[in-house]
Amino acid sequence: MQQYFIENIVQVFDRICLCEDQAHHIANVMRMRKGEKIRIVDANQQLFLAHVQFEGKQVYACIDEMIIDTSKSNVDIILAQGLLKKEKWDFLLQKSAELGVSEIIPFISSRSVVKNKEERQDKKLARWNKILLEACEQSKRTSLVALHETCHIKQLKEIEADVKLVAYEDADIVSQRMVDVLKQHQNVKCIVVAIGCEGGFSLEEVEMLEQYGFIRVSLGSRILRAETAAMSTIANLSFYYDMIVEENK
Repeated sequence: MQQYFIENIVQVFDRICLCEDQAHHIANVMRMRKGEKIRIVDANQQLFLAHVQFEGKQVYACIDEMIIDTSKSNVDIILAQGLLKKEKWDFLLQKSAELGVSEIIPFISSRSVVKNKEERQDKKLARWNKILLEACEQSKRTSLVALHETCHIKQLKEIEADVKLVAYEDADIVSQRMVDVLKQHQNVKCIVVAIGCEGGFSLEEVEMLEQYGFIRVSLGSRILRAETAAMSTIANLSFYYDMIVEENK
């Protein structure tokens, strides 16, 4: 069943005119017929079951009932990610949304290959947000990912979270295992993890982040690509905190 986000606040029995892109997707891509069911998420992140109606080129969602949302994570996960090359970055955005990340903060560091150009920032953010929207709809989550503007690594100092992690591997540096750190922080509502770009972090940057309150952690014995490290970390964090909630029920 397809899901669509709308900007309105709705209630049962409302009739909502869907936007042009959504109407095109329903009528021409999915080739739905009158009465077919869809899911609607309103501006309050409330989830509804609806059926579609057609009037010329207009497509309407007729709200039938509110349904229980089971997609929300037990902890907000913020991903501070060093900018990656286009294809890798698009993949990371999509999979991060599917895995349940709540916010993404792109940043530039000393080893960044991709440089942020201000004149293209608006177009990039629009395209990135579209990727996130489609991934949120596909994965049936009811909250959109908050995407921040690209910043410098020093601005990560401003992030507020119960726990701050930075993933770092170096042959001469011993990092704590992530699971050992999480065991010390079980009752949290928000956690941020910083992942480097293709070239990773410099030791100086890691030490700077530690001064900002980040804890240096290892993701295992193997060296992961940046996008793999992000996916693995988000999945492990979600699993760990979901497991805690289940055990405490």
